[in-house]
Amino acid sequence: MDWSQFIQKLFELAGPYLDVRKDLPHAQVSHQYALRLLQTEGGNYRIVEPAVILHDVGWSKLTPEEIKMAYGVRISGEEAARLNRIHEIEGAVIAGQLLQNLNYDPALTEQITLMISRHDSGRHPDSLEEKLLQDADKLWRFSAVGFWEEIQRQGLEPWELYHFLAVRRPKWFYTATALTLAEEELKDRDKELG
Repeated sequence: MDWSQFIQKLFELAGPYLDVRKDLPHAQVSHQYALRLLQTEGGNYRIVEPAVILHDVGWSKLTPEEIKMAYGVRISGEEAARLNRIHEIEGAVIAGQLLQNLNYDPALTEQITLMISRHDSGRHPDSLEEKLLQDADKLWRFSAVGFWEEIQRQGLEPWELYHFLAVRRPKWFYTATALTLAEEELKDRDKELG
């Protein structure tokens, strides 16, 4: 199968795992950001694209109650960190199995699963590809779809999420492209909020 067919198949296989938290739109939007980042920053698309599509499949191993305790603007503490780590670690296992079932390159699979295993908790990415994964993941919250969906999912006031993102934007991203995209998206959200 060609690359576009492979990506489509990966989305199909990830779908049931992403459905637990209704994360298919997150994976799709993050994937689009990843493509933009790859275009301007470089990097290996054979690592970045699968990693972005599969990075949140591990939420499927947590209950809805645990997910609420692990994720969100208002969430913090040891239990939240523990549950978030579960989604990273389990996500790496699931991603590895899905890629193996597709006979994906074992060396690339190893890099992908390592990145997924620390995509939220890792503060010092080892590669450009890991930086692109983390940047694409975070850009979701700045997008029109992601911003309004996160407000609903987390029960936030629009200005609460806007402020959270505005404060974090300058230090949250690894690439210049992601920083610029986040700034542009925040300006659009500001217009929407009036």
